[in-house]
Amino acid sequence: MKKLDTNIWVYETAFTLFGAEFGNRMTIVRLSGGRLLLHSPIKLDSEVVDGVRALGVVSYIVTPNNFHGLFVDEWLSEFPEAEYYTAMNSGSGNDVGLPMSILIEKTTNEKIEIVKVEGVPKVNEYAFIHTESNTLILTDMAFNIGNDISLWSKIFFKLNGALNSFGPTRLMKSMITDPDALKHSISIILEFDIDRVIVSHGSILETKAKETLRHVFDECCLSRPSRKVSRLSLSRCG
Repeated sequence: MKKLDTNIWVYETAFTLFGAEFGNRMTIVRLSGGRLLLHSPIKLDSEVVDGVRALGVVSYIVTPNNFHGLFVDEWLSEFPEAEYYTAMNSGSGNDVGLPMSILIEKTTNEKIEIVKVEGVPKVNEYAFIHTESNTLILTDMAFNIGNDISLWSKIFFKLNGALNSFGPTRLMKSMITDPDALKHSISIILEFDIDRVIVSHGSILETKAKETLRHVFDECCLSRPSRKVSRLSLSRCG
């Protein structure tokens, strides 16, 4: 476990997909009253559980997009008192988890903001801004993979436009259906002070965070022509 700032920690673990070393990262935010929010749970083991319990009471477990629910069941079994909030199947009536809109209401008076990232519905990601530490928490909207990986992993991420480069992968860019909506969501995120960006895969961005974020998303939105005639209604969540 690594403490990044006041009331925010990360756990990092190995994770392999398609034979490539993605790595995986869970973020823990301590809210008022010692309540903990677990963002994008990683594979559970006794060391991780003990470390989390030492920080406070697990109140919220969050799957912040459509792809990061692989290890949720084991966390819910370990912490049955926690409320589970998910972006997966949001609005479809699926009752496996509570909708993100309720979490947004519950954290209104906390030092955290939640913004739905529009324009990429297949991913359906929510960005979290921990305003106490000026930290943006992303899941799959950006990777930051370095060279300390196997040869095949380097080839895989190079082909996906994600080696030694912070930002959306080629796969992520291919899923953008409304670049204007995405750019507007990013503009909302950029209204906040951001000194650090946590990603689930790769290194945490600790320098020039806001400048880099603006640049990479401006670039990817310009490269994707909009396929939609109408725009989604966009607003800050929370």
